[in-house]
Amino acid sequence: MKIRTQLAVAFLLLAVVPLTGIVLYSYFSSLQAIRQETEAQARTMEARMTSLKGELGRGFERIGDVPASELMTAARSHQEGRPDPLFDRMVLGFGEAAPLLRSLEFVPVPPSPLPSAPPAPPAPGYHAETPHLVEKVIIDVPGILRQARRAAELAPETDPHALAAIDAAVEALAEGEEAPPVPAEPPEAGLPAPAPPAPAIPSPPVDVEKIRKEVAKQMAESRKARADANAAERERQRIARERARVEKLMIGRRLEMPVWEQGKVVGTVKAQIRGDELLRRVLTRTPRNQGEIPFAVDAEGKLHTVDEVDRRKLEGLQSDFVLQVRTGTGARAFGYWAVATSKDSESGLVLGIARPAPLQVVRKAAARNFAYGLGMIGLALLGILPLSTRMTRNLKMVTEGADRIAQGDLDARVPVRSRNEFGRLALAFNRMAEDLKTHQELLLEEERLRREREMEQALLQTEYDRKTRELEEARRFQLSLLPKSLPDHPGFEIAVSMRTATEVGGDYYDFHLGEEGALTVAVGDATGHGAAAGTMVTVVKSLFSADAGSSRPREFLDQAAQAVKRMELGRMAMGLCLARLAGSALTLSSAGMPPVFIRRQASGEAEEIALQGMPLGGLASEYQERSLEVEPGDTILLMTDGLPELQNGDGDPLGYPRVRSLFESLGAKPPEEIIAGLGAAADSWSGGQPPKDDITFVVLRGRSTRPSA
Repeated sequence: MKIRTQLAVAFLLLAVVPLTGIVLYSYFSSLQAIRQETEAQARTMEARMTSLKGELGRGFERIGDVPASELMTAARSHQEGRPDPLFDRMVLGFGEAAPLLRSLEFVPVPPSPLPSAPPAPPAPGYHAETPHLVEKVIIDVPGILRQARRAAELAPETDPHALAAIDAAVEALAEGEEAPPVPAEPPEAGLPAPAPPAPAIPSPPVDVEKIRKEVAKQMAESRKARADANAAERERQRIARERARVEKLMIGRRLEMPVWEQGKVVGTVKAQIRGDELLRRVLTRTPRNQGEIPFAVDAEGKLHTVDEVDRRKLEGLQSDFVLQVRTGTGARAFGYWAVATSKDSESGLVLGIARPAPLQVVRKAAARNFAYGLGMIGLALLGILPLSTRMTRNLKMVTEGADRIAQGDLDARVPVRSRNEFGRLALAFNRMAEDLKTHQELLLEEERLRREREMEQALLQTEYDRKTRELEEARRFQLSLLPKSLPDHPGFEIAVSMRTATEVGGDYYDFHLGEEGALTVAVGDATGHGAAAGTMVTVVKSLFSADAGSSRPREFLDQAAQAVKRMELGRMAMGLCLARLAGSALTLSSAGMPPVFIRRQASGEAEEIALQGMPLGGLASEYQERSLEVEPGDTILLMTDGLPELQNGDGDPLGYPRVRSLFESLGAKPPEEIIAGLGAAADSWSGGQPPKDDITFVVLRGRSTRPSA
């Protein structure tokens, strides 16, 4: 394709693509702005709901600050018919949320009778020994709000909307509420006992049939009265359950608080909330400047709106509008409407705002702008064609000059006819021939520098060989710390294997044979590799040689951990597992090491003994110790984490379950064959690749005949 054609195509791409991007960006940014504004309105609704719920919660928390003695005194005064200002403060303490209260009750806990109390029955409403109430007290919320209404009328500059809200709350609360129960009055002291009934005076014969009919009539009326009372009670309970259900759907919980006195619960304060009024406040106070429709969907899938007209509009947007709203949050499009929702995690109530978005107008404007842009691009293309012809002519002269230089004519020059980019290109082309000799000299200089770098690499190789010899010496020193030979114990056969991942490994094993025949086996793993790990092994080797036979395994780990901590070796640490064999008794203690496996000869299964404890040099830890019996033929495996963490070509570790299964299958063989089998399994799993961590394991097997301890 010629350069002229390429320039035309490039111009079209560089003009049409940005134009398309700008039009699409303006279109989607407009939609995004509409959705963000809708989301902001939804968040405002959620904030309003949260504020009202928070006001209710804070008012209820203020009740918890009231001393129990004052609350009990106020309750007794209420039952005796004497008003108490405490209940007024409790209701008005809810502030703007007070009209949302349906009822506020104090339910005392009936006190248990004291063993030393006299058998005389207590007066109604009181206990014989304590002043606690035994009947609930319903606080007159409407009456308190009416008093607040009268006080607000007398106050200057009172908000008329606040007065109207209190009036509506009083009417709604007072409608259908039950009067608080009145306790029975106890008999007054000092009054004379009622006179006994006068003796019966014989009366003339009566009509027995008439009396029987009268009794049957009274019994029927009594049964009807009981049935009416039961029906009224069931209706009251149904209304209470329905209110509790609505309250839970709106706020997600019940407001209840126990009242404590001298470490005991003496009662409960309960508040019932008008959930429908709470939701109505949130919906009606949402601005509707651009035709927005506030709505809510409760946890049962019921759609709530300000009126029926709004509800029908929302249901007409999509058949499953409620389901779509409940299954997601944020801003979404329903036709030409933008809908944003926010879900209350406590109650599951979804608050949302539906806003009619002018999507069709935005689309038409974007299409019109795109058409105007294409017309301007077409006009610009007609003007660029002559310019591209002149540009290609200058490029042709540069191409011909390049061909001459390629043929070896270093005197080739291109005429400079302008001062624009093509003129500067011609000047650069003319300088190119003059720079060839300079470039050749630079090549010679670069060759000299390359030879100097080769000499530096030879020196680095010499230094590397020296450090390798030093590491090899450190490796021989670390291996010298390991036992030269295995102890010859009359009760156990022993075999050991160690593979280091670097020149100086971090694994360690050792033995100590006491004077009484007790054998102590140590297997450790220092953090990292190299000289640092060798230093930690040297420290633990010294501690083990000095104190391994005189202390119990757990005591030795405690002393060793303190000694390593005092050395302040930085982040260096070392895991260590100790196993002491005395006769048939095996004592284990571990400091951050893998579990110990014991294969029982009788069952052929391996037990896993895992003991908790931090590595030596780490955080302070209390080490565990466990003792168990070892029978003849039982086999013990102590190891570092190199074997179970060995990875194959896919990066999967061998794992403790596979090691345990291998040990169970090999446990009946002599220790040397077990060692060989575990090593072969490791080579097979890793595919012959060198391990990334040290691999060490010690195998001990009880002899068939064991001398007595």
